[in-house]
Amino acid sequence: MKDFTFKQYITEQFYNDQLNPKYFNDDKEFDSNIRQKLLDLAWDLAESCGVTEHVQDIQLTGSMVNYNYTKYSDLDTHILLDFKDVNEDEELVKTALDSKRWIFNEQHDILMRGHEVELYFQDVDEVHRASGLYSLLDDEWLVEPKYDPPTVDEQDVLSKADQYARDVALLQTKLSSAATDIELDKLRDISSKLKSKIQRMRKDSLVRDGEFGIGNLAFKHLRNTGVIETLINISRNAYDKKFNESNDEISFNVYSEKIY
Repeated sequence: MKDFTFKQYITEQFYNDQLNPKYFNDDKEFDSNIRQKLLDLAWDLAESCGVTEHVQDIQLTGSMVNYNYTKYSDLDTHILLDFKDVNEDEELVKTALDSKRWIFNEQHDILMRGHEVELYFQDVDEVHRASGLYSLLDDEWLVEPKYDPPTVDEQDVLSKADQYARDVALLQTKLSSAATDIELDKLRDISSKLKSKIQRMRKDSLVRDGEFGIGNLAFKHLRNTGVIETLINISRNAYDKKFNESNDEISFNVYSEKIY
């Protein structure tokens, strides 16, 4: 197997020399069929929430409209509206719409040419920094991405990711031997805190250094290598293990209650 340099790894995993050809042509024009399907989905969600008349734009954002898409990238579709036009309690509107769109995303598993579709509601006044932003409604670029390959320190990324990977591996080991409710609750608490710490690392990195900051690349490396998924499963499995009982532990009295 060919050995890749870290620069090649970053280029192949996080940066490309063209926009995703599944959706864009060489002139950076978005595929009309996919565009219409995304619009139909967004309008369906908006209609189910009763906010169609408040929609001001439907936008595609994230790595899929930039050069840093990967096989894990989603089609992040944002439905923009002015929350205060819906109700003066903007926080109430946000909570209600978030709940609706979460249910919608959970109920539907939609792939378009191999990538998942994720729908979001966004207030028009929300600050949204993006190096690539496309209006599906108007079929035009709002922020056209620029090809600018990053310079990344290999050791810094792998070192930061490895710290968390070791922590997750340790939690996985402890889960296999945990037997008491106290131990399992502690594992869930630690895994939750570790997940939050990783999320903060990514958020701080994005704010400070952009998409190719060390923390964001370390997060992507953890996600792409399955460490994030393992961490999530540790918390879930610890919860299940706490309440699961084997058939051998069911007493005769339980059966007698059912029989009589």
